Amino acid sequence: MRRFFSHCRIAMKLVLAMLVSVSFARADEAELQRTWDAARVYLPAATPAGFVESGVGDIDARIDPESPPVAVIVYAHGCSGLSRITDTTGRFLAQAGYAVVAPDSFARIDKPKSCDPATHRGGLHRAVLGWRQDEIRHAVEQASLLQSFNDLPVVIMGHSQGAITVATIVDVPAAARIVEGWTCHAGWPEYHGLNSDPDQPVLALVGTLDPWFKSQVLSGDCGAFMSQDNGSRSIVYQKPDYLADKHWLSVDRAVQAEILEFLNRSLTIWRNENAG
Repeated sequence: MRRFFSHCRIAMKLVLAMLVSVSFARADEAELQRTWDAARVYLPAATPAGFVESGVGDIDARIDPESPPVAVIVYAHGCSGLSRITDTTGRFLAQAGYAVVAPDSFARIDKPKSCDPATHRGGLHRAVLGWRQDEIRHAVEQASLLQSFNDLPVVIMGHSQGAITVATIVDVPAAARIVEGWTCHAGWPEYHGLNSDPDQPVLALVGTLDPWFKSQVLSGDCGAFMSQDNGSRSIVYQKPDYLADKHWLSVDRAVQAEILEFLNRSLTIWRNENAG
């Protein structure tokens, strides 16, 4: 009898562990869905501004048949959340014909502080990288379900913490990656390097005097990890270029032109390889 009750207690513990596991999984799915539901969306449009802004629930209705998107860009914001950087980036890309979807990591109920922008200090929540990767992966999956985005190539792009996310995420069906404001060098191994697939070209942009990367362990650029055969490119801004000490680079029109040229070239290759 004692053995019987012992087995029952073990069985109950296993059942409770499974229930807790399912509960955490559902909670995580709900958190990811919140980041998607709160995303900012920028769509090309035949309007004087050249774009319209939308929520994810209105994308199919807001697509302009006179100016359909040529590709989808899933954008990962920096550690301080959706901002003027997100808006500026989303708008210039939409004006160039791209649909941009920027999930909101701060839509999570549980969102620990991960950085202090005032002092250029990151690394306050090491696990945030996995969270951000899950958000981008979820956004790519959700975008693929939208009728308006059927058969469109997807590019992932990020700035700062979002750039670390884009550089390190694995197994994402993207035609290309854009990494802005990150060096691909770090002391934490999961933050270090570039995890793009061999056929995914990467554009990386960084200033040599970026105030976020004063530590020696963060110095360098993503070119150290790039393939030389797939169209990848690392652009490093040095003095006397005024961008050398900037963290937000794509506010500059010349940098925007570099991004658009990279997108056009990479997506032309993608379309040629996926034709038929």
